[in-house]
Amino acid sequence: MSAQPVPNDTRRAIIEESEGTAYRTLWRAHTVALSVGGIAHGEFAAHSIAMSPAKVLPGALYFARGEVDAVAALARGAVGVVSTRPVRGAHVQVDDIDVALAKLARAARNRARATIIAHAGFAGDVAPDVLLDALDRASRGLAYAASAEDGLDAGLAGLAADRSHALFAIGGAPSIDRLRPHLFMGGRELGRAEGIRASGSLQSGGAAVLPADHPDFAAWRAAALDAGAQVFGYGRKASADICLLDAVRGATGGWLVTTEIMGQRMCYALGDRFGDACGSLAVFGAMRAAGASLGCAALAMQPGASEPQRRAVAV
Repeated sequence: MSAQPVPNDTRRAIIEESEGTAYRTLWRAHTVALSVGGIAHGEFAAHSIAMSPAKVLPGALYFARGEVDAVAALARGAVGVVSTRPVRGAHVQVDDIDVALAKLARAARNRARATIIAHAGFAGDVAPDVLLDALDRASRGLAYAASAEDGLDAGLAGLAADRSHALFAIGGAPSIDRLRPHLFMGGRELGRAEGIRASGSLQSGGAAVLPADHPDFAAWRAAALDAGAQVFGYGRKASADICLLDAVRGATGGWLVTTEIMGQRMCYALGDRFGDACGSLAVFGAMRAAGASLGCAALAMQPGASEPQRRAVAV
């Protein structure tokens, strides 16, 4: 008996499993149509968002800028398209792509169960990547990091309802109103106005983790307190909530760091990925504020720790 060709659906499922993209359904056609005020033509069940054909993964929902754009995305495996014109394939027709994306982002934020974490001011620092790794360990794979390339709306639209923690880079973002973060982690390169805007956008009852040694700390702290959020300062200052006490260089690289976190002393090994031990303090502060395991943070920081596998909107 001759071998039969593998059905396309089976082939796609195998590819998705091997690439780690076979997540639960993110958006269905009728849900997208209701969320954005569009008209659904056909059915689809998408598990990711894509904004350019090159970033389309099998099973993605694609936001098309034109008919050729949409055809290219469908050819690469998109299961559905949001478009202002009819296309040959399952799609949701809308009046304006940008408005539709903003509405879908708002719908995703409203249904999200995750602790929303914004971060900025870490250019050249690995702290956000290590925080993702630590949260992923603590939640057993339910952390999410949005790709900063396509903007906050695309990042929010790609957030599944079952994620436990979601990270968003907000540096340079024109608006963070739809994000409504529970937690903000600021780095030492944070600008004064950017820090005030981010701290002031926090949900009441949230928290800001900020560099206590920075000259603009007081302004950022005031903005966070006005928003009804707690503030945790980190750095070398003796008054910092997360205080760097000592950092000893290891014989074979890395550092042995001693800190005091809310009155409790802790020692941990720090890999050479960190250019400054203070960045690790920000991670511990964010983990503490998010109610996540500090042990998982220490494991993510140690020399030889594996790089996090980002659950991004598109890769």
